[in-house]
Amino acid sequence: MKAIVTGSPVLVPCVSGDGLGVAVSSARGSGEPTKGWSTTVQDTPPLPTAEARAASSAPSHARLGVVMPAYNEGRWVRRALDALEVAAARADWPLEVVVVDDGATDAESVAVLAEVSGRPHVRVVHQANAGRFAARRVGLEAVKADLVLLLDARVEVAPESLERLRSAVSRGETVWNYDVVPGSRDLRALFWTGITKVWWRDYFRTRRPVAFDLDDFDRYPKGTGAFLAPRSLLLEAAGEFASHFADASLASDDTRLLRTVAAAEDIHLSPDVLCTHHAKSGRGSWSRQCFYRGTTFVDGYLTDPSRARGLLAGVLAVTAAGGVAAATLPRASAAAAALGCLTAGVGARWCGATPRESVAVGALSPAFGVLFGAGVVRGLRLAASSP
Repeated sequence: MKAIVTGSPVLVPCVSGDGLGVAVSSARGSGEPTKGWSTTVQDTPPLPTAEARAASSAPSHARLGVVMPAYNEGRWVRRALDALEVAAARADWPLEVVVVDDGATDAESVAVLAEVSGRPHVRVVHQANAGRFAARRVGLEAVKADLVLLLDARVEVAPESLERLRSAVSRGETVWNYDVVPGSRDLRALFWTGITKVWWRDYFRTRRPVAFDLDDFDRYPKGTGAFLAPRSLLLEAAGEFASHFADASLASDDTRLLRTVAAAEDIHLSPDVLCTHHAKSGRGSWSRQCFYRGTTFVDGYLTDPSRARGLLAGVLAVTAAGGVAAATLPRASAAAAALGCLTAGVGARWCGATPRESVAVGALSPAFGVLFGAGVVRGLRLAASSP
């Protein structure tokens, strides 16, 4: 099934030979009937469709479960919970929050976790540091609600977002990925949103509501930073996931897991369901994140781990050739790097990035390429050596 552009249905009175009826169109102005809606209303109402009968027997989702992994996130845990509570109150949606402490070591984080554990709807679960995937799995096992929002500690949901999600859930749309906006104008923070818009330009060039499945999985943004789905489906996906790495703390916690979700249910995405992500923007934090993402990229996209050795040899050969070229032709290499930066910035702008995001992509692409590439090498090495 291909991606479906969706929108809120609008009822428009119309007159036909049968009398007064109601036409249904998309709120986005497509002019096409919205899937699952009749185009006219007759004197005798139609029998309920199979979809309507299924919706009437679906779980009520009276509570919203939330799983938040946290490792030395300090005050961000408090801020994320504050924003979540505002949105939940607006949606009149009771919360069941499980914060998984992934082995916090700094004093501020320990203090904040102790503080939020006093909130009536929040439970803090502690574990030795094992990585985000393991922390999310522990949280999913602990939460009881049948619908769960996976939420990172540095993510603040918009006040109206849960109200909109609860309405969508009542229509049977139970799998959602939040659209993300940056929480800082720092170039290192904006680099991540800029590069995201390059990678998933099909969506960001013209933001609109969509629903996609496995066939269109690689065309649209998704991630476990702010992701809603039935708990049973998330547990099933987590159970089927097996990292290519022996070190579970480096496991990819989104791409392959969410592929399993997309194979079972359409993933919905809309610019009306927003959250703000506060990326780590310090020089050291940004560099470590680039390196880490290169490693998890391998775990998320390497389909056949037996190819890791061959790919590693190829990457190392290309790296060596690039080093030789830079040493023997420094001016030409510098000119090529400058042209690459300009091209990256212009390309990001064409893909939907803001002017400042485009500057960030252009300026930081060389450093990102080196650090991300080093992470890829580490990932291939780990995959090749894994039993």
